[in-house]
Amino acid sequence: MRVILLLMVAFSMLATVSVSAQQAVVEFSADTVETDPDQGTRNGKLYMGNNRIRTEFDINGKTIIQIMDLTKQQALMINPEERTYMRIGAGGGMPGGGTPETMDDPCAGMQNINCKKLGVEKVNGRPATKWEISSDEASETGPMVFWIDEERKFPIRQEMPDGSMMEMKFVRKETVDGRVTEKWVMTATRPGGQTMTSTQWYDPELKISIREDHGDEYSRVLKNIKPGKQPPALFTVPEGYREISTQQ
Repeated sequence: MRVILLLMVAFSMLATVSVSAQQAVVEFSADTVETDPDQGTRNGKLYMGNNRIRTEFDINGKTIIQIMDLTKQQALMINPEERTYMRIGAGGGMPGGGTPETMDDPCAGMQNINCKKLGVEKVNGRPATKWEISSDEASETGPMVFWIDEERKFPIRQEMPDGSMMEMKFVRKETVDGRVTEKWVMTATRPGGQTMTSTQWYDPELKISIREDHGDEYSRVLKNIKPGKQPPALFTVPEGYREISTQQ
């Protein structure tokens, strides 16, 4: 069950932070509330800048700051207590310049990854562009297939080489914390047939999901959302901080 949850979270992140060079970025700040059965409730902050994202959260009583730069394809993990930071580039697990919601070429900037456009099909009544995505390093396992919603520009169906599948279905519009959102239900299916569902409330104006519910496994919600330009200093390492290696 834990494995399928992690797969679902990875898939849903594409919709949760759906930012690409082709989309206008809406800057804002918000409080975050995450609930995990293992870690309890965790409060934090989210700052969405121009292609940069800052999150703040506590781990074992310590505040950790993560800054993602989508243009440079790089993440920074900052530890204010120790005044240190760690840099994670494209080689450290971050995607390249393209993501599956980039309609022109999902593989743009990604090394050893190939994309083949297979046309437009309807998924649960919604037009979606079908892409076959393969890796030179994993050619023996076969390609992944994504269907990218033409209107929302995020994946609404995904098929993996091992037979697992994930699919998102639009339900209806709902108001969450005073904001008009779209309610989507995502279903993940493992090769053996085991399924798990989650629900997301997608904000078309902000282009992210402001609420997620994975049943008893995990939930996340944004509160006190305040649209507006964010200070550039939020997305840089403070002076005097020491960089440490990811190998330490």
